[in-house]
Amino acid sequence: MRLTLTTLALLMCTLIHAQAPALIPYQAIARNAAGEPLSSSTLNARFTMHNGTASGAVVWQELQTVSTSALGLFTVQLGSSVPLTNVNWAAGAKFMQVELDLGSGFVDIGTQQLLSVPYAMHAGNVRLDVSTTGDTLFVGDGAFVIIPGISEANSFTTGTTLHTCGAPNVHNPDLTYGSMTDQEGNVYKTIVIGTQEWMAENLNTSIYRNGDAIATGLSNAEWSSTTSGAWVYYNNDASNACPYGKLYNWYTCVDARGLCPVGWHVPSYEEWNVLRNSLNYEGTEASMMKTTGTLEAGTGLWLAGNETSTNGGGFSGTPGGSIGTDGIFGGINGSGFWWSSAEIDEDLSSNQNLYYLFVNAYMLIASKRTGISVRCLRD
Repeated sequence: MRLTLTTLALLMCTLIHAQAPALIPYQAIARNAAGEPLSSSTLNARFTMHNGTASGAVVWQELQTVSTSALGLFTVQLGSSVPLTNVNWAAGAKFMQVELDLGSGFVDIGTQQLLSVPYAMHAGNVRLDVSTTGDTLFVGDGAFVIIPGISEANSFTTGTTLHTCGAPNVHNPDLTYGSMTDQEGNVYKTIVIGTQEWMAENLNTSIYRNGDAIATGLSNAEWSSTTSGAWVYYNNDASNACPYGKLYNWYTCVDARGLCPVGWHVPSYEEWNVLRNSLNYEGTEASMMKTTGTLEAGTGLWLAGNETSTNGGGFSGTPGGSIGTDGIFGGINGSGFWWSSAEIDEDLSSNQNLYYLFVNAYMLIASKRTGISVRCLRD
């Protein structure tokens, strides 16, 4: 059966200081080939956003199950399960493709350009932040106003890029950071190193890209035996979320639902090699990757022995420790571990390690049931 749509509305909801979710109300009437409304029907709808042209790169996609009224009318809120905030609204025109499935596979209904929506979305993402000295208000790209005496507004920032965590002694104030937002709305600093752009903070999402929750709260026995994605805070203490993020097992990293937000991925073994080679300044790449200072001196997060670290590359590696296959935690303040997507065998994968005493960075092997940190890399 051929399906058609009569689109009634495709509008942008009001954004209030980025507190309300960014949603696009979408309303349409589904009709069959004869033009008759598909009344009181349950349909699977897939909405796909393309960049630049109607067949351009996919920058967002969401699945929803909808029910039509007696007149064939259905209404959805686009962005209710997969956030629209990850879309770069400023980069090119946006086209929305709609597909419907009555049980025999998806049928392409058509694609239309979004008009005022991208501009409203982009307005909600215009840069608005304060310098570290608290005397300059930045608005948009390159515009600023000098306003002495507003340093109290600076508690949410380090540098000039807003981010959710905001912990001190993490980022290099001499470098320029970007930002990214995950599927849960957490904002992170990012850094360009060589030809790559990395998250400059550990991932802290509790949901997959499609909105499904990642399992947590497992017992030691469950953690030891699971071959599905799971996460935990170090020592089961939520206060470790900032600046260490969550610890994930390897299965979370390769789940088809996507751990990293759209446009980002868990790095491969080879991509970690590219990073280290970009920072291999006289064989001290770990010093270029680790945050500065020591715990004992009150100047950083690492144990004494980290005094030579400069964070010159801006990767801002923190010592978040790990949880073993037995559910036992260890290594915080002494080691940082980050998964690669590489699979060595049925039980093992590789990960990037930084250690408080070492100036070199090493790739290690660990059980997939180990829980360690994740940094996403831009596609």
